[in-house]
Amino acid sequence: MNPNESPHEAQIAAFLAGDAQAADALAEACRDTPGLVDTVAGHLEVERLLRLEAALGTENDLFAREVTARLQRADGDEPFVDAVIRKLGHARPHPPWRHWGRIAAAALFAATAAGWLLRTAVRPARAVVTRQTSAVWHGAGYAPGDTVRSGALSLQEGCAEVRLANGVRLILEAPAALDLSDPQRVVLSAGTLVATVPRHAQGFTVITPSAEVVDLGTAFGVSVDARGGSELCVLEGEVKARGDRGQAFVTMTKDEACAFDPDRQMTMIRSDPGRFVRALPGRSSARPEYLHWSFDEPGATVACGGTGIQGRRYDGTLKAVGAGQGPLSQEGVFGRALYFNGRDAYVETAFPGIGGHAPRTVAFWARVPEGDIAHSGYAMIGWGLMAPGAAWQISANPYPPEGPPGRIRIGTMQGMVIGSTDLRDNRWHHIAIVMYGGDSADTATHILIYVDGKLEKTARKSIAGISTTLGHTRSQPLRFGRNLAFAHDDQPVADKFFTGWLDEIYVFDTALEIRQIASLMTRNRIF
Repeated sequence: MNPNESPHEAQIAAFLAGDAQAADALAEACRDTPGLVDTVAGHLEVERLLRLEAALGTENDLFAREVTARLQRADGDEPFVDAVIRKLGHARPHPPWRHWGRIAAAALFAATAAGWLLRTAVRPARAVVTRQTSAVWHGAGYAPGDTVRSGALSLQEGCAEVRLANGVRLILEAPAALDLSDPQRVVLSAGTLVATVPRHAQGFTVITPSAEVVDLGTAFGVSVDARGGSELCVLEGEVKARGDRGQAFVTMTKDEACAFDPDRQMTMIRSDPGRFVRALPGRSSARPEYLHWSFDEPGATVACGGTGIQGRRYDGTLKAVGAGQGPLSQEGVFGRALYFNGRDAYVETAFPGIGGHAPRTVAFWARVPEGDIAHSGYAMIGWGLMAPGAAWQISANPYPPEGPPGRIRIGTMQGMVIGSTDLRDNRWHHIAIVMYGGDSADTATHILIYVDGKLEKTARKSIAGISTTLGHTRSQPLRFGRNLAFAHDDQPVADKFFTGWLDEIYVFDTALEIRQIASLMTRNRIF
């Protein structure tokens, strides 16, 4: 041993090389040696910066080798460590994160000096499933809070959120297959993910069969198709991407997108951030408030059941425009249902609706006739104000320019989400629309559609804020079978009313979970 070398330098070098025994010994030493945590944190930060430099293809290979050799004999030389960080930081186009990365590394190491961080760094990283909806895993059953038991992870159905050991948050959309053995270098072989990367994990990389994407402090979406081609969309910040190591990286920023064909050739494409799921709902209220219209009692009114919302229930009144017949009571899924003729029939309630960006779930049975619905798809259920972002209306999409006809459609006026199942088969389908709320609620990120108990793939989404307006003088209460766009009976238009059947309509003041939706579909209740 060099007489000037700290007794812990050899342990640090072995730890950085991946020696598990050295990690355990170093963790023990950190408990007994003041200042050692800070020293190791400095080495960890240099290691991370060197790795980022290598990933970005810089030509400082000789410098990197010299640094590696010097670190093994640094004799606790903190000025040297700081100088390396400064040099590497200045070589990058984003100097502000230099100091934050060092602080984050030191804080993280200090908080876990008993050995957790050391062991994590040299063994296959563990990831934790934090949220999921309608998730079906291949070869394993995971619930929120479960640790991923191996590096390989395959999501067959639904969506899931996974948090890696380095703090990176991944949203997965099935079918997805990936390897999480290295938290800084995830391999995505199929499916779609959105990565949100904290500052201290900059350099996080996603490898696909046709591309390499390196984060520079950002959020981005990556998808892999059945042929191995990839698409990248930058949602926030900046990334660098290339087809393979023989190519130069291309820097991409927010709202830019590119595609890589199976031969790793890159093409810039139109950005479509709405196609990526960026958030999942949290846990539903165990005892939500709700309203329920069963339509089981024929008459001029339809009774409202359920717990009530804010202490009230709202019966509905059957309406007919002019000399029309109005809704007809016919056989439904559970008891009776209502048939709407598409010409004059609707139901009106005094319920103002759920407003703003508050969470909500609307669940019901619908039967849509076969054939053209160009003038009879609007609207099954709706409330709010016909102004951008202020409406909440559910329809069978009648308008091909916005998406395939006959699919379930949630519109907010100038914002919409359209599903992928064609409902025009004259059969009953169970529909659930879940909006999980929040200050930044958006049609592209905060609405989930379930058809017949399964999470629906969306055919089209727009990016628009959700702020359902209830208190305006032109706001409309909850109605069934009538298009919000036409508030007055004397407007002679052809697409004012819905044609089809509705049964067992529920409105909840929370975002329901899949188990609750399944209970509604099979048992017509959630409790």
